[in-house]
Amino acid sequence: MGRKSKYSADFKLMIIHEAETLGITRTSRLYSISDHTIRTWKLIYKYQGIQGLEPTHSNNTYSKEYKASLVEEYQKSDEKL
Repeated sequence: MGRKSKYSADFKLMIIHEAETLGITRTSRLYSISDHTIRTWKLIYKYQGIQGLEPTHSNNTYSKEYKASLVEEYQKSDEKL
């Protein structure tokens, strides 16, 4: 089962605009949302637009075969974590 977003894209956008007017700290206190969350929403909106603020309702799931192929590729490469 996927996760449910607490906030809609419209609400996030409203918070972003409010933060531009009132400032991030004041807006975060007014709506009880962390400064970090508002800054994150601003960055997402800047680079991805309103679509980036849309809630996602599913976690990514990968098959065992796909995971195994990634591990195999990693082991063949010279990359380190």
